[in-house]
Amino acid sequence: MRTFNKNDDFIFELIHDLKAPIISMDFALKNIRRDEFLDELFKINRHNLNYVENMMSSYSLQKGRYCPKFELVNLSAMIKEETRVLNFLIAEKNLRIIMSLDKAFDPYVVGDKYLIRQIILNLLTNAVKYTPNDGTIKIVFEKRDNYLTICFSNPYDKKQKNLCSTKMGLEIVRKKLRAIKGKLKIIKNSSDICFQISFESK
Repeated sequence: MRTFNKNDDFIFELIHDLKAPIISMDFALKNIRRDEFLDELFKINRHNLNYVENMMSSYSLQKGRYCPKFELVNLSAMIKEETRVLNFLIAEKNLRIIMSLDKAFDPYVVGDKYLIRQIILNLLTNAVKYTPNDGTIKIVFEKRDNYLTICFSNPYDKKQKNLCSTKMGLEIVRKKLRAIKGKLKIIKNSSDICFQISFESK
């Protein structure tokens, strides 16, 4: 029987043990995919696997055990891929996702692909989860100095508790961004909230 000295050690071990059955399901779905429905289930399971890995890397970052690997990452392609993973929830809520990206715009940044994917997945999932039915999520790319900035903007209700605006949620995102020299800024107005992240461009 396992013993734990700290609660966070217990949580890490629990998450670690959850990863194995999700990987098994991932393997099974990947090998039996024959139609669109199974393909979507595969993507959702992969999404769950990313969540588990997200929590594990957050713990590793906190303990100073994770060393980022810097490489070129195509942000627009990554965001489109993660958006497809959330297709069921997007369709159920009848949401519109508008991505503003000029065809001549270079979407490549320098960073750890694994951490960047987790940051995007975190912000995009919360935007989908907390945007009201029939709402619109705007994803806007801008080039500023040596940084590529992305704004995930969704309708904002002061009475609504957005998980990504809590201290814990923000700290998780900020830790990952600091590890790859990124930045986070939150911009609120009367109707929208923008989670603005910036990465060093190539």
